[in-house]
Formats: sequence, structure tokens, C-alpha cells
Amino acid sequence: MEQRPILVAASTEAGRKFVRLLLYKQQPVVALTNNRREEKLLRELGVNEIIRVNTTRSKAGAAPQFSIGRVYIFESSLPLSCQYLQLMANWSCQEITVITTVWHPEVIYKKLGAAYIVRTQSGDVGFLLSRLNDQP
Repeated sequence: MEQRPILVAASTEAGRKFVRLLLYKQQPVVALTNNRREEKLLRELGVNEIIRVNTTRSKAGAAPQFSIGRVYIFESSLPLSCQYLQLMANWSCQEITVITTVWHPEVIYKKLGAAYIVRTQSGDVGFLLSRLNDQP
């Protein structure tokens, strides 16, 4: 069975650390971003597959032509995370985890499709790797 790539919206330093860990563990990674600067940073980390979306449009973009595994959204702002969740609403992907450092009502992310909300102040998210082999 072919392993589906892990989609990461790595808008924070913790997100980029997580991408580095995934690449080190030789996991297939696809990055999601809405700007060129972040795309360049992700390419420098070694991410080859990047989905850049236009979040200024209200209309959702087309879904990727490949299946996506788990999704990790590292929150840099509530509105951007919500836009990413709304964009993925019609995508074929496995469970979505939002990683945040602030206390937003969980119900917002849950209503938009997130299966898990992880709050961390340290930015150490290596523990998320232990879930990769679990079946969703």
C-alpha cells in the first residue's frame, strides 16, 4: 500500500521543525502555503511538493490530484487556519490536526473539520510523529 503524503501548513517555526522531522524520518511531505516567502523557506528545507493557495479569494481552489494523508495546520492566525480548513473541506484527506499556542474555542476548528486541536507553548511537537503509524 502506497503511503499518502502528509500535508503540513507550516506557518510557524514549530511547523518548520515538524517538517524537518518528517523529512528526516523520510516521510512523504506536501506543504501548504499562501505566500512566496514561505514557499521559498519550505523549498530550502527540502520540501519538493508545495501547494500554494490564494486565500484572498473567497472561492475555494481545486483539490490536489493526489490523495492526502494526515493534515497538520500550525496556526499563525485564527483567520488563516480557518481559511485552510474551509479550503480542505472538499479535499480527500485523513484527519486534520490544528496546532496552536493560544486558547481559541475548540468548537471553531471542530466545526470546520479538525479532528484534533493541540495546544503547546514550547513548540516541541515531535510527539506527533508517534501518531503517524496509527490508522485514522
